[in-house]
Amino acid sequence: MEDESASTSSAAANTTLAAGTLMTTAAALGAAFWRRKLIASVVGGALYCRAISTLSKQPRDSPCPPFGETFRIMYGLFQTWLAELVLGYFLQTKWGEPQAEQLGGTTPVVGGTPELRIKIVPILGGAFGGNYSYIIWDGAAPAVGGKRPCIVVDPADPFPVYVASRAEGLQIEVCLCSHWHFDHAGGNRALARRVPGLQVVGGAGDFARTPAATRQVRDLEELTLGRIWMRAHAVPGHTRGSVVWEVGTSADADAPTAAFTGDTLFCGGCGALFESSADELHDSFAKLKARLRGDCFLYPGHEYTEMLLRMVVRREPFNLAAHKALKQAELARARKLPTVPTTLEQELTYNFHLRCTKEELADLCGCGPA
Repeated sequence: MEDESASTSSAAANTTLAAGTLMTTAAALGAAFWRRKLIASVVGGALYCRAISTLSKQPRDSPCPPFGETFRIMYGLFQTWLAELVLGYFLQTKWGEPQAEQLGGTTPVVGGTPELRIKIVPILGGAFGGNYSYIIWDGAAPAVGGKRPCIVVDPADPFPVYVASRAEGLQIEVCLCSHWHFDHAGGNRALARRVPGLQVVGGAGDFARTPAATRQVRDLEELTLGRIWMRAHAVPGHTRGSVVWEVGTSADADAPTAAFTGDTLFCGGCGALFESSADELHDSFAKLKARLRGDCFLYPGHEYTEMLLRMVVRREPFNLAAHKALKQAELARARKLPTVPTTLEQELTYNFHLRCTKEELADLCGCGPA
């Protein structure tokens, strides 16, 4: 009986020791986990504060309303690869999955001329106000290997753009970036992985911040793809390295060109001023008015037309051109069609940002969408 009692006591002691060891190990692991979490939080907080500090030191030589300050900081944090990864996960269409309905089902539209075809691809839904990416190709060029080469502009959501290019029998060769912001260049890396050898081109002022960029261009620098030429117009304002891409074809020198304006110029307005002065933006507009023909088609980066034209009508109630443009925009949106493109000649009749003085622009800039 004594041996049995001793054996039972020994087993109980061993059980207690094992339980104590497990609890001690668990506590140690838990402590290590929380220490790592604490360290990660401290490091993350320090990096966040450093980013805010860096952004707060950027030049502010233009009036910027409170929401503009928020966007300035938000876009600055988008520069990090982690933000790009997170935003891409939540906002971009996944490869191989059915394309998500974009911006209330906006219909992709193909326009242009036979020598300069342009497909409007709605992307990112309404997350950033409804973005547009564009595909450009020479519809009269012979296909090589069953496909024609093409250019894409601002593929922030790469999957719909890639699928749309395949549907037209195209092979993406060049990616043009209007500026570095995620809602325009956030899909560059994924598209570059899908399309080996892709040439990603951005403005010199934004080159270091443009994802997967392989080439930088300066003002009036040109590229070609077959008979299509692409001319960069440096337009500091929304960002320091913003570019308006003018595209035309050597097949018909008299045909109107197309200009892809990103967030520099919208139908009825312009983008918020984040990184440059109102004087610089005014000079950028003067540059575009001097260089582009009146019949040049303008393709902006967002579907803001209705909202901006309503602002124009309130500001200039007797502007008949603005009322007509607003009615056309409302009809297009009711049919789930894009309201773009517009032309420079049309914009000059109702877009106050293109007609105002530097002082007036200084009062307006930063008050439009980003």
